[in-house]
Amino acid sequence: MSGPEFHRPVTVARLRPEGDAIAIEAGPAEREAVRARLGLEGLDRLSAELILQPLGGGLVSARGSLRAEVRQVCVVTLEPFSATLTAPVQLMFRRTEPGQEMAEVVLDLEAEDEVLYTGSEIDVGEAVVETLALALDPWPRRPGATFAWSNEGEAEEERQSPFTLLMRLRPPGVDS
Repeated sequence: MSGPEFHRPVTVARLRPEGDAIAIEAGPAEREAVRARLGLEGLDRLSAELILQPLGGGLVSARGSLRAEVRQVCVVTLEPFSATLTAPVQLMFRRTEPGQEMAEVVLDLEAEDEVLYTGSEIDVGEAVVETLALALDPWPRRPGATFAWSNEGEAEEERQSPFTLLMRLRPPGVDS
């Protein structure tokens, strides 16, 4: 597939100065493509409600939330499980010229994430997919799943401190 899996272009010049509310939802083929891209077991829903507001100078603020019904594999039990994910969307679209590099990057953890675009359109669908990717738990755990480490059956020597074992490897006659 060429291009974004969940493409929802919005023409910046058509946005009202006071902002526009939009709602987007991925169809079955789009969800399957996003599922494959993000390595999910399943993606049963992906939608977002956003307020887009032009700020002038090629800047567009996007605020709202996304909702996704995902299926992931539990890192403890290795069983698939379903979860509902809601995440805030706080983005700033910034127009750039093709080939233009950012001279300096200043990280501000409180500021909105910045999305660069060229031309006259922003792709809010792709921005929602990127926000979903960041919101996913990289180590998903099914509710109630616990990991219990068992030392049963280990020899006494294996349960000792690793430093005690290293002391045994010291050549004879070497003092500590």
